[in-house]
Amino acid sequence: MSKANTSVEILGSTYKIACPPEEADAVKKAAVYLNNKLSEVKESSGLDEKRAAIITALNITNEYLKNLSDVSKDESINKSVDDLTYEIKEQIERLSFKA
Repeated sequence: MSKANTSVEILGSTYKIACPPEEADAVKKAAVYLNNKLSEVKESSGLDEKRAAIITALNITNEYLKNLSDVSKDESINKSVDDLTYEIKEQIERLSFKA
């Protein structure tokens, strides 16, 4: 798979990121998101860039893990619904044969 350099700007510095061409837009969106979060932390806390980067990384990781947990819960609920739907269909078929 070929890679291309995608330029992104984070806190005023430009970085060239090697990624497959089809992922370039996603990398740019991620950089915009990161830049916004870093700016928010820096402005609200007055921390230097290194500390702001660590706090931002922790915040984003926390968001990610929460979303991952939510997805897992959704999948569990979907499985329960699928199981119940199957059981209901089975009962309907049994009742249909008796009638």
